[in-house]
Amino acid sequence: MNNSLEQILTVEAATGAFGQADAVLEQTLRDFIQLQSTTIAVGTQLVGVRKVGWLEYTFYTGAEGTFTYPLADNAVTDPTKVGTLNYSVHLKKGQGRCIFLDSTLLRGESFENMDRQQLAIVRNMADVIDDLILETLIAGANQTVTVAGGSEWDTASGDAEANILKAMDLIFENGRVSGNEPLALVVPAKHRNVLLQTTLYGNVVESLEGHLKRMANITLYYSRNARLADTALLLVPGSETAEFFQYNGDGFRETELTRIPGVGFDWMLTGYMGCIVHEMQDGATAGDGKNNRIAKISNISA
Repeated sequence: MNNSLEQILTVEAATGAFGQADAVLEQTLRDFIQLQSTTIAVGTQLVGVRKVGWLEYTFYTGAEGTFTYPLADNAVTDPTKVGTLNYSVHLKKGQGRCIFLDSTLLRGESFENMDRQQLAIVRNMADVIDDLILETLIAGANQTVTVAGGSEWDTASGDAEANILKAMDLIFENGRVSGNEPLALVVPAKHRNVLLQTTLYGNVVESLEGHLKRMANITLYYSRNARLADTALLLVPGSETAEFFQYNGDGFRETELTRIPGVGFDWMLTGYMGCIVHEMQDGATAGDGKNNRIAKISNISA
């Protein structure tokens, strides 16, 4: 059964609009907002997403394993030692909050018709998640392609395709990859026109976005993140490159509905989240939170 926002906040119609809320249904609203926020966020399509029961976790760098072949029958391969080199992720607190006013209800509006407030929290939470993930990925890019002055993407002499393919070559040359992975490209939203303009490639007329997808298996995403105003981000997507974590364990009330006398209902959502770029022992400096599976393309805007 689908529950409206009114049913979630007031479990029985018989109790009226100011009845006691049900804790399980409050959690339903919490789960909807968290799920919807991660669904519409761009960043969660680029990294692994996990619900966890901890606020801090330490990873030990052990990606550099060995397998020796061939070996003599009486030989034993040397082991790879997993030592004390490590990096940690810390989940930090975030909150969303709104007040459902008595005056709004008294004017005939139901909670169900007030879903714009709920969706505003969803949208803002998605923006926060996006900013966290994208800024972590930008900081974690160990390789950079710098577009020459006068050749920015929004100029007549710009060559976005050449810049993107150069960044792709850096990833496959230096990153810990097999060489056949699909890639994700995050571009400032203001450059959609550059990627969607059609041109003739061989004997096919298509957009650069379609051309990159067909030729190099690159999927495009657009973002309004401020750090990407003059930068594009190319990476191997997935949990091996980076991960986003949300706390989903015990220990605190994630949702709270409190009656404010003479005002209305104060609803609050509290959550903890964090993001990390995995260190791959691929040439990036240990402890810097970077790897070579991510590349930045800078100076793309005139």
